[in-house]
Amino acid sequence: MEHKYLAIVLGKKDVGESDRLYNIYTLERGKISAMARGVRKPGSKLAGKLENFYLIDLSLMKNKGMGNISGSIVENNFIHLRGDFDILKKVFDSVKTFSRLIREEERDAEVFRLLVDYLEAMDILARIGEAENKPKKADLISQGFVFKLLDFSGYKIEIRKCIKSGKNFSRGNNFFDYSRGGIVRGDCVSDMGSIVPISDNSIKVIRIFFQNNLASLTKLDVGDRDIKEIERVLRTFIFWVC
Repeated sequence: MEHKYLAIVLGKKDVGESDRLYNIYTLERGKISAMARGVRKPGSKLAGKLENFYLIDLSLMKNKGMGNISGSIVENNFIHLRGDFDILKKVFDSVKTFSRLIREEERDAEVFRLLVDYLEAMDILARIGEAENKPKKADLISQGFVFKLLDFSGYKIEIRKCIKSGKNFSRGNNFFDYSRGGIVRGDCVSDMGSIVPISDNSIKVIRIFFQNNLASLTKLDVGDRDIKEIERVLRTFIFWVC
């Protein structure tokens, strides 16, 4: 039986002499795996239509098991990000995190749209050439993407009030508690082993992530120190939840 999906290629792995296993996120079924038989043989037309991060119309023959890919029509190849090594590396890292957080076959149209928006925003950023602060803009878009993804995936982060006391944050004395999934005031800290410091400005930036679309994040003026701090918050929390 043939099934049709709107899909994004997340990754691929060579299998045997000529086959390839694909990790794919679909609008209709969520994250799935599928095999492309003979795709690595010389002259295969399918291989060039199943590159990483392509947005495709996927045809899948499936009775039992994961199914075999029978066709692919490319809707968007996000060609500009492929010509920028730094942008492409950032996308690989973010999609790797995406794959860790998303469970198999859990359909979520919001998550699918978020992934498409992320690839579109990074493609636009890559297209503008030698833009000022381009690496910083890529960091902000990617961080915003992962924070939104965590929220959509059920790992909601509390950034409005102290997660322990419910009080407003204390100026210049707050921490991110990754065991609780939110910000805690310095005077409410009881377990030093599960917190990392976070500045007032980093808290403001994270709030902006949730209030704006990804493309608009390039307008933010954020210091290198805050970007590194936000990245540390993300990594510690993802390590905790995964």
